[in-house]
Amino acid sequence: MTGRTLLALMLVLMADAAVAQGPSERRLQCDRGPAGSSRMFGGTAWDLYGCSDERSVAIVTARGNPALPFYFLFVERGGKYTLSGEGTGRAEFTRKAYDDLRRLSHQDIEALAKEASKAKPATQ
Repeated sequence: MTGRTLLALMLVLMADAAVAQGPSERRLQCDRGPAGSSRMFGGTAWDLYGCSDERSVAIVTARGNPALPFYFLFVERGGKYTLSGEGTGRAEFTRKAYDDLRRLSHQDIEALAKEASKAKPATQ
């Protein structure tokens, strides 16, 4: 599987992320990015992708990350962020990244989402 194919697959997964949405809500798509340079979480590199609601952010394994394939998703609802993740990357690396991500403040997550929402849509 090529890097682009994997990225396209992960973006589809993010679009259908485990986010309960009511019938009046639009489907969340996280296809803007990657934004800027990779960020380090848990000692490994992760790319940021902006979502269609401009408040949520996907954190996806960067090239060379031993946690590949994996993504985390911060979704904002009612003024609070929830963190979820999915993938089959090596658990010791995803666990360390999760520990770093769950310690981020609300303001930190908002800043990541704002940066990521400015990125151009990913090409497939």
